[in-house]
Amino acid sequence: MSDESARAGRFGRASLVLGRREGWAAALCQYTGRVGALHSPAALAVVEGALAFAEERDVDDVREFENLWSAIGVWGQFPSEYVTLPDLGEASNTVLAHIQQLLEQLAPQELREVAVGLSAEQHIVGMALEDVEEAASGGPEFRGGAMAEFAQRMLLNDDRIGDAVDVLVWEAPGDWPSLQRRALVLTLVWEIAALVGYAAELAAAEARPAELLWQAAGTRHLCAGVRVPVPGPAVLVWASIDEEEFEGRPLFSQAAQLGVWRWSLGWQRTDGTRVHYKAGRGPTRAATRWRAERAVQDLLANAYRAKSPMSGDRLLPRTENPPA
Repeated sequence: MSDESARAGRFGRASLVLGRREGWAAALCQYTGRVGALHSPAALAVVEGALAFAEERDVDDVREFENLWSAIGVWGQFPSEYVTLPDLGEASNTVLAHIQQLLEQLAPQELREVAVGLSAEQHIVGMALEDVEEAASGGPEFRGGAMAEFAQRMLLNDDRIGDAVDVLVWEAPGDWPSLQRRALVLTLVWEIAALVGYAAELAAAEARPAELLWQAAGTRHLCAGVRVPVPGPAVLVWASIDEEEFEGRPLFSQAAQLGVWRWSLGWQRTDGTRVHYKAGRGPTRAATRWRAERAVQDLLANAYRAKSPMSGDRLLPRTENPPA
C-alpha cells in the first residue's frame, strides 16, 4: 500500500484510482460521470462530508458500503406489511441518515446547485416524490378494481407526479413546496450514497488491476485480449466495453447528461465461437474499464476454475493437479 493510501484511512486504497485524499470528492464525481459537480462547491462539500463520515464507521469489511447502491427506492420508503425491503445494514443506514442531514442543512439555492451538479434524474425524483407522499399520508393506498381501472389510475398518477416534479424546475428554490423539496433531498441522498459505494468498491481492491491494451473501434467501443499464462497453445481471454443507450435525463437542463457503459468478458472455443463468462455495467468508460480489468485479473487468478455460467464451458480443461 502506498503512503497516500495508508494515510487515507478505511478507504485508503481508493487513492490508487482517485489520487490524493484531499481531491477525492472531485475525482469521484469525475470517475462516475457527475462532471457538473466539479463546478459546484456545495456538491463537492456534501460528497466530501459523506465520504469522511463513512470512513469513520466501524465496519468489518469496507465492501459493506456497496449496499448503498441498493438504497434507491428502498431507503426512505414507508414500511409496509405488503413489501419486504432489503436490509442495507446498520453502517449503510447510518451513512444515509448523515447524508440526509447534510442536505437538509443547505439553503434552497444550494440544494438546487447540488442537484444540478450531480445531474439528479427526473424519473428518480418522481420515485422519491411518491415515497415522500406515502410517508406523509401514513402509507400507500390500496384500492381494488378491474385491471383497466388500475392501469388508468397509474397513468393519471404518472401525469400528476410529472407535473409535481416540474414545480422544482419552474419555481424558485425558495418557493418549493415541502414535499417536492423533501423528494429532491431523498433523490440526492440516494445519489451521494451511490458515490460512497463506488469509493468502497475501489477501496476493496487489494491493488489496481493491470491495465489492458485496449483497442478503440470508434468512440463507443473498446476491446482487449490477454493471454492466459498457462503452458501449451495460447488461450486468449477477450474483454470488451460498449456504450449503451441511456434513457434517463437530468431534471435541470443545465445538468450534464449521464450515461452507462457495459463490459463483457469471455473467450473463444477452438471452432472460433464465443463463450460468455461475465458482464456488468459502469457509469463512465473509465469506471467500466476498471471493472473489466479487475474481472480479467480475477479470472486469470482462478483460470482453472473459470466456467461459463451460461454454457458450462471451461476456460481451461480439467486437470488433476492444477497449479497452486
